[in-house]
Amino acid sequence: MSYSLKISRTLGLTFLSILCFTLVSLGQEKARLFVGDKAPELRYGKWLKGTPVKQYEKGRLYLFEFWATWCGPCIASMPHLSEFAREHKKEATIIAVNIWEKTGDKPYESSLPKVSKFVKGIGNKMDFNVITDSKDEFMGNEWMKAAGQGGIPCSFMVKDGIILWIGHPIELDSVVNVVMSGHYDVAATKKALQEKNEQSDSAALPFQNLYKAYEKAIADKQFDRAYQLLDSGIAIMPNFAGTLGFFKFNTMIEYGNEDTAMAFVRPWQATKPGYVGSTAAVIARKKGLKKSTYGYALELLNAQLEVAQFPASMVYEEMAGAYANMNDYKSAVQYQEKAIATARQLLKEGKFAGFIMEDTIKESEKKLADYKKMEVK
Repeated sequence: MSYSLKISRTLGLTFLSILCFTLVSLGQEKARLFVGDKAPELRYGKWLKGTPVKQYEKGRLYLFEFWATWCGPCIASMPHLSEFAREHKKEATIIAVNIWEKTGDKPYESSLPKVSKFVKGIGNKMDFNVITDSKDEFMGNEWMKAAGQGGIPCSFMVKDGIILWIGHPIELDSVVNVVMSGHYDVAATKKALQEKNEQSDSAALPFQNLYKAYEKAIADKQFDRAYQLLDSGIAIMPNFAGTLGFFKFNTMIEYGNEDTAMAFVRPWQATKPGYVGSTAAVIARKKGLKKSTYGYALELLNAQLEVAQFPASMVYEEMAGAYANMNDYKSAVQYQEKAIATARQLLKEGKFAGFIMEDTIKESEKKLADYKKMEVK
């Protein structure tokens, strides 16, 4: 299993940080579905795009891509997956399976309008079949969780009703080439994946245990205990130091003292732990902070404009939000206009599909209208 992290809702996950994280359900149930097993039933809530599959064709590959609208890495992989689908249309069928949409207390099918809107908006950058999970979340439970998979994006390869491979879509091309060559060893793949998962589980266990204790401390409002846990993790788990440092900053800015949080974040960011856009977005979106604090967020966001994998339009929009929280609506209007103009250009160029769509630009335009109203008051 490939572990990343799960962010507690109390920490206020932002869209920019979604680009950096893959959700994982810590404490995932033990796997009971493996490579070499018969694939579970294909059950869906709605077939949103493409032609419904009634039964598996003999000899044909079926690739199930599990995703969600909030998952940045999932969206980023879609253009390439579309190219893959077109190149291999004679021998393979791609089915994107929407799971784990955030619906709160509402039934899963309440996410259908949002998912449908996304699929329509991304157009041919999602050029394959798309389905949503059923109301009992069968696909998320009986495929993903049953296979011990807690992170998305995740792909399952099925042929003649048998699962041949489970993994990250970035590996699909190489795996498919081996399968099509006739030299694919299912038993060897099963053994290798099980060994890899066992090693990953073992490596991630200390982090899982610490994270659970941290979540409990937050729930119990024992913030000093939460800081102690994070500090101990940073000291003994260097591979997770950046993640735990980001948790610490979030906890400080959300529940602690702003000055203390800033006293921590400045030297911490100077060590280049990553999470630059995420840290900036957390500050930019929080109301009631000092002008100097927003100024620091703007510094970080300016640095993000140099990062090619970040849409500049999203960075400008965060900057506009920071200025709005500083009550500088003139600057907020300027940067929001820049965000919209940049987004339209990126949309025209076909870049950052799924992140930038007509609907997202309309939402940005609504924000601009709000800023303009506040500017004239």
